[in-house]
Amino acid sequence: MARSRRPRPRARKKRKRPARTPAPPAPGRRGRPGPPPRPVSAAEPIERPVGLRVALAAGAVGLTAAAVILVPRLIAPDLPDPPDPDLTLVEAGVREALGAAREDLLAEAEAAGRWAAYGATLLAHEFHEEAATAYLAAEALDSANGAFPYLAARAQWAFDREAAEASARRAAERDAGYAPALLLAGQLAEDRGDPAAAMALYRELLDPAGGRRPAPPNEAAARFRLGRLLAADGDLDAALPLLERAAELAPQSGALASALARMYRRAGDGAKARAAAERARGLEHDLLISDPLMDQVNNLAQSVVGLEKRAFAAEEAGHPEVAERLLEEMIEARPESADLYYNLGNNLSRQGRNDEALAAWASALDRNPDHIPALVNSAIVLAQAGELAEAERRCRRVLDLQPDHPGALSSLGSIAALGGRRTEALRWFERALQQEPERAGTHDSIAQVFAAERRFADAIRHFRIAVAAEPFRSDYRLGLAASLASTGDFEEARRVAEEGSRLGAPLPDDFLRMLDQATARGARSPG
Repeated sequence: MARSRRPRPRARKKRKRPARTPAPPAPGRRGRPGPPPRPVSAAEPIERPVGLRVALAAGAVGLTAAAVILVPRLIAPDLPDPPDPDLTLVEAGVREALGAAREDLLAEAEAAGRWAAYGATLLAHEFHEEAATAYLAAEALDSANGAFPYLAARAQWAFDREAAEASARRAAERDAGYAPALLLAGQLAEDRGDPAAAMALYRELLDPAGGRRPAPPNEAAARFRLGRLLAADGDLDAALPLLERAAELAPQSGALASALARMYRRAGDGAKARAAAERARGLEHDLLISDPLMDQVNNLAQSVVGLEKRAFAAEEAGHPEVAERLLEEMIEARPESADLYYNLGNNLSRQGRNDEALAAWASALDRNPDHIPALVNSAIVLAQAGELAEAERRCRRVLDLQPDHPGALSSLGSIAALGGRRTEALRWFERALQQEPERAGTHDSIAQVFAAERRFADAIRHFRIAVAAEPFRSDYRLGLAASLASTGDFEEARRVAEEGSRLGAPLPDDFLRMLDQATARGARSPG
């Protein structure tokens, strides 16, 4: 999945290239001197042998074949020199990849595929102008291929939006089924202040008469953008169904949930607005699109930055093992980087491989003993493993470096709670909330302490804040439902559980059976 985000221009000095001197044309068959014609007297009859028509016909065929061979050469596009970017400061793997792709192109300079392959390698490493040159050359050689102008547009987006929009429109004309081309053209039309043109492109993408079947993320993006523009024009009746359908297609998009919350508020539906706002708090803001062509380009990245992009994309797509492999490649390229070991530790921890995660964070701390995120995350895992003293030492080290770090304060509260020091734990949690009042994890931790002390009203208040901030966290929701059930409010506990099921955060079956049994018995007493 690709992010529909404008690429950052690559900051580097441009090299002045010498003016190109056109080479003289190669001599063809027609340029060769032949024997001089035999002079013929005016009175001399010209004898035509039998079979002249056959010979003339054969000659005509020969001329036609010669024309077939010569015409493409006569009308071949004037191709640029293959771009030769300055690679002085790039990593060895990038130099190798670009050098190999350029050599392949030089060996077969009239092949559109070679230009496109070089363009892809350039674009993967953010040489945007050079990539655009290569893709436009590929398009000149094969004007029927819609991928070439689309990828040229993605490269031009960094430095020439007008040219990028023209290229994206050509791509959409040549490959009407490739939704990202229309989405990019629409986005560029919005950027230049032409919402009417953008809406026409989004409607074209969504028009069933066009025979398109865009991938759900791309349909969601088109509906979202069209709905947003209609809402800006004041047409809420048309905008709201588009946004609601987009949210169904892309339920993990915080941008969509936030937009829906605003639309519901404008429509006067406070309950739906609050629910949408609650969903938005627990989601990533981005709305991803499905863009296989750019995915192929990004997969060519050999730089640490490129590999990092691929690793994050793999994580988002639910492939942590791919992200792990890419992180290890990055570490091999930059073994001195504490940040890379930190990211690897996070990846391993999310896979449940905490011992390996601790080893990775230890490597990060070997390289930078004051790496605050590695100290905090390793302290959390150590506390879960029962190594409370070492976990507390690391958190206090963080506070030495950054006295009000909310993660360290909250972690110290959890460590104190695990050690049975609940009053101390609450003090740490309150300090953490002073820094980040909406931090869901801290509210959940406070609620757990209150629940352990059977102070269910206080526990419910903090659990509700945690659930509102991250409604897809089933553990927060379970704590809230259990605290409600402990007060005898089984009906509300069941409502919390059912809402979790609708949002894809179901509660354990044994807990639900307990709720059903308690409700059937008519139980109303706490605990």
